[in-house]
Amino acid sequence: MRKNLSIIILSIIILFFSLSFMVVLVSNSFEKIFVSSELAGYAVPQKDFKRKIEAALRFGKSLDNLIGIEKEMADYAAMYHTLSNIEIYDVHHNQIYSISPLPESHPASTKIQGKRIDSPDPSMQILETSDAYLIILPLNGPAETWTGTAATTGSMAGSLVFSFHKHEIKAEVRNFWGKRLILGAIIAILAGGILFILLSRIPELNGKDLHKIIFFRVLTVIVLTQAVFAGISVYQFHRDHVQLNKEKIQAQLHLLKSTMERILASGISLDRISRMDAYLMEVIETNPEIDSLKILDKAGNIQAYASKHVLQDISPQKDGKLQEDLWVTVPLIRTSDNSVLGEIRAVLDKSSMGKLIRKLLLDSLTIALIASLLIVEQIYFMISHIRRKKRNPIKPHTDQDILDNLMLARFAAFLFLLAFAMPVSFVPLQMLELYTPIPGLPKNIILGLPISLEMLCALGASLLAGAMADRRDWRTPFVCGILMTSTGLFFSAMADNGLTFILARGVCGLGYGLSWMALQSFLFTNCSPTTRARGSSHFVAGIFSGHICGTALGAILAERTGYPPVFLVGMLVALASLVFFLVFMRNFKGQTTPLPSEEVAVNGTSLLSFISDRNVFALIFFCIIPFSICQVGLLFFATPLYLNGLGMSQSDIGRVLMIYGLSVVYLAPQISKIVDSRENKKPFIVAGGLLGGLGLSLLYIHQGFLVIVIAIFLLGLASSIGSSAQTAFALKLKSTEEFGMGKAMAIQRAADKLGQMLGPLALGALMSGISISQGLVVLGLGYMLLSILFFFMANEGIQAKK
Repeated sequence: MRKNLSIIILSIIILFFSLSFMVVLVSNSFEKIFVSSELAGYAVPQKDFKRKIEAALRFGKSLDNLIGIEKEMADYAAMYHTLSNIEIYDVHHNQIYSISPLPESHPASTKIQGKRIDSPDPSMQILETSDAYLIILPLNGPAETWTGTAATTGSMAGSLVFSFHKHEIKAEVRNFWGKRLILGAIIAILAGGILFILLSRIPELNGKDLHKIIFFRVLTVIVLTQAVFAGISVYQFHRDHVQLNKEKIQAQLHLLKSTMERILASGISLDRISRMDAYLMEVIETNPEIDSLKILDKAGNIQAYASKHVLQDISPQKDGKLQEDLWVTVPLIRTSDNSVLGEIRAVLDKSSMGKLIRKLLLDSLTIALIASLLIVEQIYFMISHIRRKKRNPIKPHTDQDILDNLMLARFAAFLFLLAFAMPVSFVPLQMLELYTPIPGLPKNIILGLPISLEMLCALGASLLAGAMADRRDWRTPFVCGILMTSTGLFFSAMADNGLTFILARGVCGLGYGLSWMALQSFLFTNCSPTTRARGSSHFVAGIFSGHICGTALGAILAERTGYPPVFLVGMLVALASLVFFLVFMRNFKGQTTPLPSEEVAVNGTSLLSFISDRNVFALIFFCIIPFSICQVGLLFFATPLYLNGLGMSQSDIGRVLMIYGLSVVYLAPQISKIVDSRENKKPFIVAGGLLGGLGLSLLYIHQGFLVIVIAIFLLGLASSIGSSAQTAFALKLKSTEEFGMGKAMAIQRAADKLGQMLGPLALGALMSGISISQGLVVLGLGYMLLSILFFFMANEGIQAKK
């Protein structure tokens, strides 16, 4: 028990940390929908008021001459105890009516300002200000049809705004969070107890036992814990959401009931009310939660009906087969003798609720994936940390000791890339918001400048980092890189114009290049020939895990907070990687073993001779650079702009970008085994190029969300096939042996960064004359053509002597 105490404590800490992460993100994801759904329920009388105003406009009344409007506003205000104001604006944002008039000093024409909240009802807009929630409904002009649907000559007449104090909604939000926190605490305590029992029963720990314990007990318990929390949260939210919708629809039906009972009191029978179907359809159009509305007599026969779908049989019928939990009914009463004449029945729309549940599940699964990757990194770090505590980490004696030290680079890379990748799903979208014209440059090229400058600065900084590491050690460029990245992220958040944002992204690129190369220097100066491959694989795994988590997490946060706060969160995570360095890595100075001068010196003649070699030239200009152009052009430039144009949410954009990293992480190790087992690497390079180009070229045949997903997956598959084959191909060349392996790999990395820099510029230039999808098709066809040229030009027979 005592021997296992350290791993038990660390495992429970990881459990609580990961579950806290899950609780906060899932609850935050649900909170926004909860708030918008609560406010949508407030809008029921408002929509009724909107219909009355629009009816007056259709009969020729002008918006500034509605007789009795002040009394109507007062009557509707009396329905709420949290209402602060009702306002009516004309189409030019001039206030026409208000319960609480604005001060005389207030400008006559003012556009309504506030933070936008996604609304489940597309017919209304919800804004949040410092002290109120605003529900805004458009008022359609007299060119509208009876049901409120726009005619071809329809026009906007103005807007109706209801303002509500925030205190009641905020109280509901606090209650919402309290329930989630209690649920999370109960699950955490139970899971902690299970984990304690499982780990305390292991008699002793060695390397093999550690691996078994961590990956088959700790990881399983934590992942199942997250799944249980997410499942219960989705179930509870669905149950509460259905109840909330039923209450909202009940309020709507009571308004309809009052109107109908007034008509019935005048002596008109239920089956003689005219145009009732059209009126019911109008109610459905302004309440997307309703699938159908029926008015039934005492016998259950349908007297009026409206539905989102075509009714196949409108003969009098019973609804015995429908699910009663989806019904909302109110009785129709004759006021003279309180007798029941029939009922109004609404049926909830299962498809809209199913769409919401799918979104919640997708968000939960995305968060669970992020948390799982985070858990894996924490577990790897925990194992290596426990081992390092048993010895002097500065003087490793075995390969396992060295690998434990190299695991520090993995976790440091994970933290740093987590911070750096947070904004990648929306950099061009932020640039679009801050767009500032630059004389002589088309708009689409300017939109690509932040990414291109970032990649250019990363290329220059990576070369500088190598020199800094040789003169001092890896720590100087690493710390400088973190500080520069944090500075760049801060100024990215503060940028109020396009030029400032472009320069801020350039600073981020400088920091990325310095820190990335510094960690590589740590890796290669602290490894041995027998641990280099395993250390490199751990390092790459940390990079991809951080990039996947950062991309998805940044997108989720951006959807809920906007773009600038995500840059600030990234800055804090980057500074956390600095804290990690100070606590765990500052004593690793690195080995200063200068290379012979002939290995270091690179003169122009030898460089030109190396690049002019037909195999090297074909590899760099027909494979490496084209792939990098397509990679960054598609992933970080085109995809955010394209999917945003399709109306996709920011979290959906982040999820799509995750596909590339996941395909590389899980496919590349398996495919590299096949590549290593074959002597001839050229077919794999060509196959990768053809697959990557094919993915982009599919946009010529069909466009839309699914094609972008396929294109990203095929590009990830192309990277998995081609990248390892390109490196193996280059290392086999006689020209590589003559030029120097290290320098040849440096040239290959520089070519990769050069292509990444050119990607947004090339696609932006194409978009100046054609669409995004057509530009991607051109890049894809060009990549395929260059891959075919590589097949004919490269000669794998020119190899180094073995």
